Amino acid sequence: MAHDCAPEHGFPPAARLHDQRDYGRVFGRQQKAAGPHAVVLVAPRRGRSRLGVMVAVKTARLAVRRHQIKRWVRERFRTVWQHHHPGLDMVVLMHRDPPGLDHVQLGAELDQLLAKALTSAPGPRQKRRRRRR
Repeated sequence: MAHDCAPEHGFPPAARLHDQRDYGRVFGRQQKAAGPHAVVLVAPRRGRSRLGVMVAVKTARLAVRRHQIKRWVRERFRTVWQHHHPGLDMVVLMHRDPPGLDHVQLGAELDQLLAKALTSAPGPRQKRRRRRR
């Protein structure tokens, strides 16, 4: 079944963090800021900005709610952050479920956290540890 939306209205694979290596790069050398509901981590990169969103079961018990939060953060990235902050890998870790269905306050909080993370000093680069088999 074909969708009526244009390609620029989606969240393509090139805009996502995919695996442990992508997330590890952001966690290993990041700039971060924490707020009441979320932690935002950013790491500079070449090319298009990418986003990863993590919402734990402890944060939102219902899968429907977790997916709703993820969709909302991805939409914020697609419409605002991606254009104003090119060349970044971003991870949003939700550690508290925002109350209610109105995400205006959450959007303001995430915008402030992103601005704060961008002005913070990068953490030290962590050395890779080899896994023992």
